[in-house]
Amino acid sequence: MATKPFNNSILDRQGHPDGMRVPEGYFESFARDMMSRLPENELEKQPVKELTPPTLWQRIRPFAYMAAMFAGIWCMMKMFAMIHQSTDTLNDPTQVSAGAFAQEDFVFDYVIDDYSNSQLLDELYADGFSADDFNI
Repeated sequence: MATKPFNNSILDRQGHPDGMRVPEGYFESFARDMMSRLPENELEKQPVKELTPPTLWQRIRPFAYMAAMFAGIWCMMKMFAMIHQSTDTLNDPTQVSAGAFAQEDFVFDYVIDDYSNSQLLDELYADGFSADDFNI
């Protein structure tokens, strides 16, 4: 059985033309005809302005914006760290109470006034302390 050579053209495989043809020389004159049909552009009539060199601010503006952006991010991260530290301190009762008891005014105003000496000694004895521990 002999094989037919493969033909790449669909029209050649059909055996008849599709009826659509491009006139001779159409694409050679297409660009010229299209330009003649278009209206004139107002910008083409205006004289060309010379470009002025960019100012110093125009040249450094992107870098200034980028520096401001990074400074803003740094400030935001610093604030988050400060908020995190303050909440850690407030959530830890030992740090809060240690800070309060370190202030002499707090101890005299709130702790000593609420306890009498006998109550304080009773609690110390209940916790296992004796008079020998205090060298009294």
